[in-house]
Amino acid sequence: MIKRRQTQSEEGLTLVEHLAELRSRIIICILTLIAGVLVGFYFSGPIVKFLMRLPGELVYLYPGEAFMMHLTVALAVGIILGSPIVLYQVIRFIVPGLLERERRLLYLGLPLSAVLFVVGVSFAYQVILPLAYKFFLGFGTESLEPMISIGNYISFVLRLVLPFGLVFQLPLIVLLLTGTGILRPETLVHYRKYMILMIFIAAAVLTPPDIISQSLMALPMVLLYELSIILAKVVVRRKQAQQE
Repeated sequence: MIKRRQTQSEEGLTLVEHLAELRSRIIICILTLIAGVLVGFYFSGPIVKFLMRLPGELVYLYPGEAFMMHLTVALAVGIILGSPIVLYQVIRFIVPGLLERERRLLYLGLPLSAVLFVVGVSFAYQVILPLAYKFFLGFGTESLEPMISIGNYISFVLRLVLPFGLVFQLPLIVLLLTGTGILRPETLVHYRKYMILMIFIAAAVLTPPDIISQSLMALPMVLLYELSIILAKVVVRRKQAQQE
């Protein structure tokens, strides 16, 4: 019995202690997301006003649509605000099982991930969204006047803009995997055609169901994939130079 307790203390936390830690971190994540949603709902008015700068005036088609739109914005803001803390809790839970080099890469990758997310969302909102919106409204005629509801517009914006924040994580993910030796540039080159196919499939899932939105997302993803190959080669060359 004494040997067993000594072994548990030498190896680290017991299974019960791990479960207790996991429970506390899950509770922190849930409370963080709830707080983020409340903050998002409080500021949903100015956020909606900001998002409506492109179309100007919109309509809502049933009494609850405006409220549901504010709630949708609040949920999106809550997830965005809470994601850094959630990721931090995940990292803190898995860090004890990582090597020192892997820990440094994770701690470096967390702020870079937030920066890339903001860059991706900003790029989509400033560049991709106006192009897509102008293209679709170009099909209107004298007898076919667009009357867009606030719920449909906000849904269109979120489905088009937010995925770009995730897409822009690709170079960082490749750098982390290459830095830890899990992935090699040759693998990225070898599976390029399969990855391009998967990119177009992912774009079809993440964006509204039209070929223009899908293409506007898929093309930057392909460019980011090519950039990831270049960055992976640079990382490998630097590692080889340090070992020589």
